[in-house]
Amino acid sequence: MSGAQYVAAIDPARDVFRLPRWRWRRPNLLLIVCVVIGLWLVLVPLAGLLLTAFTEDTGLGFGAFTFDNFVEAYSSERMLPLIGNSLIYASGTAIVTFAIGGAIAWVVERTDAPGSTLFHNLALISFAIPGLLLAMAWIFVLSPNIGWVNAALKSAFGLRAAPFNIYSMAGMIWTLSSHYFPLAYLILGPALRALDVRMEEAGVVSGARYRQVLPKITLPLLRPAILSGLLLLFIMGLSSYEVPRVIGLPARIDVFTTAIQNATVETPPEFGVASALSLTLLGVCLVAVYFYRRATRNAEAFATITGKGYMPTRIALGRWRWPVSIGIVGVFLIALGVPLFTLAWQSFFSNLSQPFMNSPPSATLANYAYILRYPIFLDAVRTSVLVSAMAATFAVALTLVMAWIARRSASRLAWLLDALASAPIAIPSVIIGASILFTYLVIPIGVYDTIWILFIAYATLALPYGMRFASNGIAQIHRELEEAAEISGALPGQVLWRVVLPLLLPFLLAAWIYTFVLSVRELGASIFLIGPGTNVLATISLTMWEEGGSYGAVAALGILQIAPLLLIVAGLRYLETRVHRRTRGGSAMARSTG
Repeated sequence: MSGAQYVAAIDPARDVFRLPRWRWRRPNLLLIVCVVIGLWLVLVPLAGLLLTAFTEDTGLGFGAFTFDNFVEAYSSERMLPLIGNSLIYASGTAIVTFAIGGAIAWVVERTDAPGSTLFHNLALISFAIPGLLLAMAWIFVLSPNIGWVNAALKSAFGLRAAPFNIYSMAGMIWTLSSHYFPLAYLILGPALRALDVRMEEAGVVSGARYRQVLPKITLPLLRPAILSGLLLLFIMGLSSYEVPRVIGLPARIDVFTTAIQNATVETPPEFGVASALSLTLLGVCLVAVYFYRRATRNAEAFATITGKGYMPTRIALGRWRWPVSIGIVGVFLIALGVPLFTLAWQSFFSNLSQPFMNSPPSATLANYAYILRYPIFLDAVRTSVLVSAMAATFAVALTLVMAWIARRSASRLAWLLDALASAPIAIPSVIIGASILFTYLVIPIGVYDTIWILFIAYATLALPYGMRFASNGIAQIHRELEEAAEISGALPGQVLWRVVLPLLLPFLLAAWIYTFVLSVRELGASIFLIGPGTNVLATISLTMWEEGGSYGAVAALGILQIAPLLLIVAGLRYLETRVHRRTRGGSAMARSTG
């Protein structure tokens, strides 16, 4: 008998789900506070973006209503190439990324190829590598002039021209795909894990070969996961800033994100034009999110797990087990190992040094010593760590309360909390950075050109991820535990602090680490919001690269960023494993005692 049933049996007139008004007064106050904070973080900057786009820029604030910003932005002859480049880049990245990640997911989740645990861990740890540093590394590898792979192939085969050119649309797509393919694996993996192969076996028994079963049975069943994954990757491609900035600009391949940032650094800054461009990019992303939700709305129609006996099985590859596993290892070595090796190699040499080409000069730690003595670097480390830690703590604390109220409150407005916290996932980080810049240039609250404007941006970007961790954790906590505390006289705040919080601690710690890492590597929003005394690690990496400093110093700076982040994400994976084992052990104990 649950706590609610026990109380109802003793006193039928009392309904614990309808507590006296004074008992819900505090949760309702929390609901109002959380809604106000969510509205401020998400909607106020967007309102500023709209006002900036549709008003004249007077230099002192918003001027008269006008469409001139849109006319100036979209009457340019470069607009059609800009739209075309953005769509090609995002679509190509989504397809290539999903093809690589989907293949890895199929091997890990559906076959008996060895190394599945290793591949899963590598996919998680790869998120610690900032996209900016990966783009720089691929330039060292595939640049027509300085790329060591091109130099090695030209030397080995007597080629006159470099076989690869990173400064191209194909190079941009490959660079971003090598960074995002683990995400595609994580998107498709759960769907493949849940797919009952008996449906495929029925097709085989009926006389079909597996190459016929795959397109006619397997892929249709996976359609929700495939469509939602492709749309999500398309949105992320449109939102990408690091690769277009580092590779696209030298190649004269403009996309929306770089065009928006370029408009803000004009003399004088064209904030209205940047806002007009931002609204188009935001509109495309919102349309993609709309189709994303349509693709997943009726996902239950494709469910293959029912109340009947079900046991996921793996496809036996036979003699192909090891070749397939070696092939997946090769993908990780090429996509992640080659650029990381290149950065590590170059970090020990002051001038350009191509691996395996001639005799390299003596290795030295001078680059690391230079970076560690660099005043801006130490300031950037302090700023990045401080602001990211504050933003992660604030976002996790806020989303804990929001998720608890959204799942437990009887208020009809509780769903607003989930909607508000999830909204930033559909807004590119460059737009969040631009809209926050426009807003706090006008609102006189003194956060512009301070670490607090970075804090606001990072906390806004972290909301969706904190909400998902907290909401998923609360979903695993049965209401009976909270009801028992309420029966004992605990107030809602005491229930949250003494019952819910200790049980959610592993999830909240994982959320904190994840949002901290995302904030440390954030560039798209940071590029708009930094000031003379508020540089962060991502922006000084970009500055050192574009100022043409020592390749070795830039590489050393990258390694000094990546190494701690790898350790943090490895700790996150260890925590995830412990939580999974604890949950599985608890479930097994419950079954044995039941």
